[in-house]
Amino acid sequence: MRAREGSTALGHNDLPSTARHMDNSEHGPPPDPYDPPDLPASRSALPSFDDIPQVLRQVLIVDDNAVFRGFLRGLLEGQGFTVYEAAHGAAGLTLALEKRPWLILTDIRMPGDDGFEFCRKVRSHSLIRQTPLLFLSGWDDSKARYQGMELGADDFVSKETPVRELLIRIQLTLKRHMALGRRGAPGPGMEGQLEVMGAPGVLQMCHLTRLTGVLMVESGTRWMTIRFREGEIVGASGDEHEGANAVYAFLAWEEGRFHFAPGQQRGERIGPSFAELVLEGCRRLDEARRAAGPPVEPA
Repeated sequence: MRAREGSTALGHNDLPSTARHMDNSEHGPPPDPYDPPDLPASRSALPSFDDIPQVLRQVLIVDDNAVFRGFLRGLLEGQGFTVYEAAHGAAGLTLALEKRPWLILTDIRMPGDDGFEFCRKVRSHSLIRQTPLLFLSGWDDSKARYQGMELGADDFVSKETPVRELLIRIQLTLKRHMALGRRGAPGPGMEGQLEVMGAPGVLQMCHLTRLTGVLMVESGTRWMTIRFREGEIVGASGDEHEGANAVYAFLAWEEGRFHFAPGQQRGERIGPSFAELVLEGCRRLDEARRAAGPPVEPA
């Protein structure tokens, strides 16, 4: 398919009608035909992701059309992304919990859990609830958009969207969630708001960038310090807790200001691994939330 110059689109309307997700409500294996659009002849025609730290360029694509996933994978790998793929919502949730990407792109109409149900589950899991999520779908009407945004999606993008615009919207979404204060990038001295990244996201950032120093967090009269050595948690205290229990308590924080101060740290790693420590904390948090039940609506 050859799109008009300057408006290279994702090519969804060039599929045979039987291959379009928006045609009917029946789900089944998608037909193979897919005619990806031609990309601009020069990469310079596409937006640059150089100001997005490499550690944030991890994306999960959830779509039952393997050819479309392949097109997106090539597009994003060309921008330095690590790409994970899933063909339906259940597999997507498993991968999201395992890989903890910094961005999720999901279709709506898929076998099993559709994109709305997948989004609902992502937003209800403590470990990944604040991961930026964009709906990227051929089913593009106002009702679907409203439903997606009500479920907590960060954006809703039609598969008719030009490639350049899609990349710009991905870029803007990551920049909003990156929001780490004056430093503008993860690393020593980073600071920001928990509301932006969530407690699990801040811990993961310190781990992935192998920081050594102290993460200090304040929320009103509450405080927490978590010590890292080469990305591993070697100490934690605050909120009337110590060690692993302090980490578990911190994972429940939803607001506060954090700052990372570099400096040498001593001590043994808490828990068998960073991943197991955080997963256990999120498991406990989710169990506590389920036991508490939904919030009571005011009369």
